[in-house]
Amino acid sequence: MLKAIPEINQKFVDFYREVFKDGVLSLKVKELIAIAVSLGAGCEPCYETHLEKARKLGNTDEEIREAIAVAELVAAGKVRMMVERADEKKKNNGGCCGQ
Repeated sequence: MLKAIPEINQKFVDFYREVFKDGVLSLKVKELIAIAVSLGAGCEPCYETHLEKARKLGNTDEEIREAIAVAELVAAGKVRMMVERADEKKKNNGGCCGQ
């Protein structure tokens, strides 16, 4: 499907290459971020790709595990915030679909 829109695909590839180069953040750090974001986004192929790249760049298992822990914490925090907001809406007579 992406081959049907090569100009857009190329722009994505160019964007990817621009983002994933050393800058203020090293490529090594960017791959750790990408691991956490991939998990948060639920993109298994992205996670596998960035995990492999992170290891090739020399990230240790401990560094990778810490990045994964960040993803876990943010995901758990999201659930907690949803519960807190729902509880607050219930207190104020709010509900699902305006009820």
